[in-house]
Amino acid sequence: MRCRIPLALSTLLVAFATEPAAAQASTDAADTREVQAYRLTMPKLNQLNQAMADLYRHRDADPAYQRLQSKKKELAALSEKDELTDAEQERIDRLAVEIEEAERAEDGPEDQDQSLSAMAQRMAADPRVAGALKRASLAPREAATMQLALLQVAFAVGMQESGAIKEIPKDVNPDNVKFYKANRAAIEALTALGARDD
Repeated sequence: MRCRIPLALSTLLVAFATEPAAAQASTDAADTREVQAYRLTMPKLNQLNQAMADLYRHRDADPAYQRLQSKKKELAALSEKDELTDAEQERIDRLAVEIEEAERAEDGPEDQDQSLSAMAQRMAADPRVAGALKRASLAPREAATMQLALLQVAFAVGMQESGAIKEIPKDVNPDNVKFYKANRAAIEALTALGARDD
């Protein structure tokens, strides 16, 4: 979950594509209220971090992931050469396509439903993610809600501090803003796992 999810469980998620627009709008509003109401805490973020660390440990042992990393290393080594043979250039082109296809398959389709229910369903349906969350005693829906709440507050605080906005938007939970500012160093230390380069 490239976690690409910062605490990124982006391998997740099922679509509402066939639902009527009114039902989708109602779902979006309910999701927004749920994310706004969620209170971030260090114990819960520690649980999420535990799940992510577990997921990375299992991912690192996955043969498909190991093949992808091997292809990336081979591509990097070939790319550093000053002069390439025709066969080496063909290999670079083939590796680039294979890597892109593997990463796209891992990320899932761009147009997939991003509602909380869909995210939770995708987490629950992925045995790797579901297992990591279960071992951390964290439900898929809470994991999805927590990630969105954390991303929302981090984005809002970052925008305010950069001068892009003057005030934190009213739809961002003020308790989460205080929590984030008071615990930023600890949160950044936790989420550093999600920023690991592949």
